[in-house]
Amino acid sequence: MACKSNYSLMQDALEHGQAVPAFNIDNLESALAVAEVLQETGSPVIVQTIPRTLNYGGVSTYPALMRELTAGCGTDYAMHLDHGSSLQLAAECVRAGFSSVMYDGSLLPFSENIAKTGEVTAMAIPLGVSVEGELGTIGGKEEGDTDLDASYTKVDEAVEFVEKTHVTSLAIGVGTAHGVYKGTPHIRVDRIREIHAATDAQLVLHGASGLSDDVLRDCIAAGICKINFATELRQAYTAGIRKALADDPDVFDPKLYMRTAIDAIKAVLRQKIAVCRGIQF
Repeated sequence: MACKSNYSLMQDALEHGQAVPAFNIDNLESALAVAEVLQETGSPVIVQTIPRTLNYGGVSTYPALMRELTAGCGTDYAMHLDHGSSLQLAAECVRAGFSSVMYDGSLLPFSENIAKTGEVTAMAIPLGVSVEGELGTIGGKEEGDTDLDASYTKVDEAVEFVEKTHVTSLAIGVGTAHGVYKGTPHIRVDRIREIHAATDAQLVLHGASGLSDDVLRDCIAAGICKINFATELRQAYTAGIRKALADDPDVFDPKLYMRTAIDAIKAVLRQKIAVCRGIQF
């Protein structure tokens, strides 16, 4: 087992017509779920955290958790900063053992997004740490409903962005959004295909929770090689706790009722791995 960069895992997936599922973890239970599934399936995944999670648990906590929980496991994984907000945070994550970082400048003017993302690549890539950028607007937010206010990434801007920033991967706006969809998203699979043909950057799909398996497969066939999942994992975790407490109102030991939550997360993880990898367990 090794903690590898996103780039190496994604390149292998791309060459096999697959995608690497990227799973957001929030706490010990979600980390345990990912570690157990890594061991059980032998399928590499990307483990990631958002800045709000790092504020909650500490930057060094999550890579240390995964390192300890996967000791003796023969399956590779990547440790990734999702939606990084600054060069300072990216550098702190690199020092803490993250193998990949993202800088999200999608709400900035195009030229400023290029400049700030380029600062992160200049810091990280010489250290063997891959860098994900974002172009176009991916609607909603990680926690909450989404109003589908996404904007589509332009092909010519994607080409210029990749050339000037030297990012290894690019999250693109193609109609997805973070959080819980209020309506039915319209995913521009054709735009994925166009950007994939125009640039060598590995393409990333954010806001995949709630999309059908068929849509995900279409996105992979068009060139997506990393797909992010967060909301569905949090929903499964919370539903698992509620079920355990309802089944046994007298239980008070977290080690007992959290097992139900871990298993609920694992069921989602296995299903997403199967879709991204095109395999059955």
